[in-house]
Amino acid sequence: MKVPTTFTALAARLMGKTWAHETTADLAAALDMQVEQLREERMPEHLEGATGLSSAPAYQPGLIDLRGDAYDAAVYLDALTTSAAALGDADLVQALQEAGETAHELVARLAAAAHATLPASAVPVSDAA
Repeated sequence: MKVPTTFTALAARLMGKTWAHETTADLAAALDMQVEQLREERMPEHLEGATGLSSAPAYQPGLIDLRGDAYDAAVYLDALTTSAAALGDADLVQALQEAGETAHELVARLAAAAHATLPASAVPVSDAA
């Protein structure tokens, strides 16, 4: 199966269908293309935004937004895991569980990064341990 054109994929979505790849090579190519496209489109914007950050607190809004996006992905993965379990697809369930655990870990790490933007004196002594 060839990678769908934008029009073909859109038409399928409008009919309530999605495009599924049938081979490992096709799927790998689609994933690679997605990364390349995101890198080309978003990296310059992200770099420009990041270069404008002049202090640790300036990182907070972006980290908070990113944590929200990561949490949304984690919750979605949890829902997909539940659905895959209902279908009885053990391999998919395991892969989704691992992805979900990683997503939840990312959420926690982004929260830690957001907290790292606070001055050290803002951390209560009782919470330091």
